[in-house]
Amino acid sequence: MKIVFTGGGTAGHVTPNIALINKLRGEEIYYVGTNGMEKQLVAPLLSGDVREYCEISAFKLQRKATLSNLLLPARLVKSVREAKRHLKRIRPDVVFSKGGYVGLPVTVAAKQLHIPTVIHESDMSAGLANKIASVFATKYLAAFPTVKRAEPVGLVVREEILHGDRKRGLAAMGFDGSKPVLLVTGGSLGAKALNDAVKGCPALAKTFDIFVVCGKNKLTGCDFLHETEFAANMNDLLAAADVCLTRAGANTLAELTLARVPFAAVPLAKQSRGEQLQNARWFCERGCGVLLREEDLEKKLLPVLTALWNNRTAFAAKQRARQDLYGTDKVVQIIKDCARH
Repeated sequence: MKIVFTGGGTAGHVTPNIALINKLRGEEIYYVGTNGMEKQLVAPLLSGDVREYCEISAFKLQRKATLSNLLLPARLVKSVREAKRHLKRIRPDVVFSKGGYVGLPVTVAAKQLHIPTVIHESDMSAGLANKIASVFATKYLAAFPTVKRAEPVGLVVREEILHGDRKRGLAAMGFDGSKPVLLVTGGSLGAKALNDAVKGCPALAKTFDIFVVCGKNKLTGCDFLHETEFAANMNDLLAAADVCLTRAGANTLAELTLARVPFAAVPLAKQSRGEQLQNARWFCERGCGVLLREEDLEKKLLPVLTALWNNRTAFAAKQRARQDLYGTDKVVQIIKDCARH
């Protein structure tokens, strides 16, 4: 069976694809993406699970009126043409798109070539690229039942998240486990607001050993915490973490919930359609964590994280009840069914 994966822009559009690729070892797998983050994340798989990385150009549609949006139709035609060239050569049985602006031209190209396509939306509401791509897709899947016209199947999460090693995680962080560990992560691109908030609150270090996944070129240089720009071993870091300060991407919150790490979710407000706030509310209303607004970080960071630690058992119990979030195996089966039929 030949499968083409696509999706990119941020790690949230790529790591679910990697989770599926790991489950589909033995199949003939290709990846279509841009010369961006997805290329870096898929590169380690090219020696084994992925046969080829196929590069196309792709352009993001801005949600406000801009001159670049006027050029988008011509650019999309160019991207679709590039994607069709790869798909004609590969002749896959099915295409799977995790979204992001690179997924749209690949989905359109697959439709024109009569190749079945499965797309998946992780957030509580669909991104613009997935909304448009759903018109061309054979199967439209979503993590939550709130996405219109989509079949709810749960989140695509890496299975290894469920099997992290605390000792390895502590060693990677440089801690001995004598204090509870606060993990700070702003997603694959990092979050300067979270980094700065922790740096500005040295009192946290009295209670916690602090480890920050700060993002590329966002090192804080702070002497009371340990940090790295990017972490490939998140399963072990989650196993070592006792509480987490995080942005509110759906996959990140699901991974924290499945790993039973209580969290304070700080939704991205600017340059966002509001999906992170929706994600945070859904998880926090179910007792998996607490919602913390970015404008409240300075005043509430210390008491909120302290309360999380003090009530960690109650939060973990609520998280244990949400293990149905894991939808990776369902999506694998749907991909196989579409390829066969």
